[in-house]
Amino acid sequence: MIGEAMTYTPNVSVRVGGRLKWALSLTLLVLLASVALAGGPTNNQCDMPGESPDVIVGSLHAKAKWGTVGDVTAFSVGTTSCNVGTCWLDWFQHPNTLHPVIGQNLFRLKDGRFEHFGQSWLKHGFFALSQGLCFNDCMGTSGTHLGVHCSDPYSAGLNADQSELGPKYDVNAGDGTHPNPVSQQGGSGDAIWKRLQAPHEYIDPALNAGALYFVEGQYISADDTAAENDSNNASYRKIIFFGSNGNFDFSFDGATVQEIPAIRAWETFDSGVEIDDVDIPNDGRMIVGSKVTDLGDGIWHYEYAIQNLTSHRSMSKFTVPIPSTATITNIGFHDVDYHSGEFVDGKDWIDDGGAGNSVHWETQTQDVLETTNALRWGTLYNFRFDADVPPDTGIVTLGLFRPADPGDPPHMLVQTQTPDLCDSDGTCDAGEDSCNCSEDCGPPPQSEAVCDDLIDNDCDFSVDCADQDCCGNATCPPSGDGDNDGVLACADCDDGDAGVWLPPSQVENVMLSRDESGVTHLNWDPPVEKGAINVLYEALRARNAEDFVNFTQCMADDDPVDTTLEDPGDPIAGGYFYLIRATNACPAGFNSGSLGTDSNGVPRAGRTCP
Repeated sequence: MIGEAMTYTPNVSVRVGGRLKWALSLTLLVLLASVALAGGPTNNQCDMPGESPDVIVGSLHAKAKWGTVGDVTAFSVGTTSCNVGTCWLDWFQHPNTLHPVIGQNLFRLKDGRFEHFGQSWLKHGFFALSQGLCFNDCMGTSGTHLGVHCSDPYSAGLNADQSELGPKYDVNAGDGTHPNPVSQQGGSGDAIWKRLQAPHEYIDPALNAGALYFVEGQYISADDTAAENDSNNASYRKIIFFGSNGNFDFSFDGATVQEIPAIRAWETFDSGVEIDDVDIPNDGRMIVGSKVTDLGDGIWHYEYAIQNLTSHRSMSKFTVPIPSTATITNIGFHDVDYHSGEFVDGKDWIDDGGAGNSVHWETQTQDVLETTNALRWGTLYNFRFDADVPPDTGIVTLGLFRPADPGDPPHMLVQTQTPDLCDSDGTCDAGEDSCNCSEDCGPPPQSEAVCDDLIDNDCDFSVDCADQDCCGNATCPPSGDGDNDGVLACADCDDGDAGVWLPPSQVENVMLSRDESGVTHLNWDPPVEKGAINVLYEALRARNAEDFVNFTQCMADDDPVDTTLEDPGDPIAGGYFYLIRATNACPAGFNSGSLGTDSNGVPRAGRTCP
């Protein structure tokens, strides 16, 4: 029996024959009688449209302590991977490069600061078992693949085997690839060499009263990344450090939090934290966290943590806007140490002291790609300062490190907590603009007004010539029409294909019904703007209406061109929520349509489907 239909805007229910049908004005649908997965996996091979592997860290388990050198102790944890996808994951032994690599990280939450203080080199996978941690219907393999719904345990010992560990800089997490042979693999060292290193100043209970600690595991695999399933590959677990006089150890405290990177523990344990995902076009993901603390006497502390989850382009600059009249003090920076000969220069980033209308940090050696201390994948850096200005919502800038492909942005703009740039005095002062102070500067224009002022005039997170509004403007590079489809190259997502030019818009008029046999039927109207001659459709099914990124399934569709879908599952407690998204042949990162907005007008985020 179908329960009440819920939506964030008014809806109309009608009876069609013996079925109840809801016509909703949003793409979000909920079936309160929840739905079980329909059957189990039937085939390991990735031989059907829409199938893909999806590896996660199902469990962090069985830690090991390896010894102490000076004031650093080395640890490791076991990791059990699960393939939650619909076909098998490559797991060929070295020297074949088609296998996952496994990283481990340590984090501390202390006095409102979430910091990364320990990292390991990468374990290279060599054989996949066929166990059942996450599911009870594993489809076993011979070991060269991780089967559908199978799990594979790596012990703490295997994950710390020094002869099998390679450096992070070898791996391009943006596409999941790494070279053959692996740099600096083999050899031997002391007890902490290449392993998960914990400096004692961070873990000594006598120096860290009230601190909370977390260990994180992460898998990177080329076929998982190619399927765009790599944003759920990190999981964390809370731990407790104990000991004294240079003899320290830890124990687990609670279960593994699957598919969630460690930075999100910050918001879990601190309600004042705001977290935002940033997906770099044609690359990977960064995650920006912020927290503002009122110190009293008209002073506020601004704390930022940025975790580079999978971006190969990395980050080398960070800028926070401030009013020109603000007094900035206590500017700080924190990074995690590289070690054991990994070729990254650990020099701290330089700040500008809060000069002008921003606080700005950047790396010291930007001319040497191989050694620059950029915010590389699998690491988290911190930026902080005090200001005599209260907080508001503003836009920070992440300057990307590696050169972009043509058409890719040189930086990303992120909306988060910043000092309030608006004094609301009715005058548009220096540092104020329509984006941050519409009450003083008026509403933003509908399009980018000026294409060479380094300002996001229309507040759409694209600046100057990176904004499609400036396409064809004389101040921007010339742009022809290579595929003769009537759309200039600068506004065309693929100027070599006349059948595609823009990402599609939002799917319209989604409808839900359930028939007497228990099958749930979805159907919808095409988007108003297809951006292409042909579009395909994806359906996301989630357990939580507020989260379509984690614990979300991409529904299998025999005919993704058709505007209908059937879900034959049986009800379970809790219900499922659905979103429908249009896609087209634009390049990855530009080919997905909008998922609409929630009741507060905030755009919905959703996992990327194969």
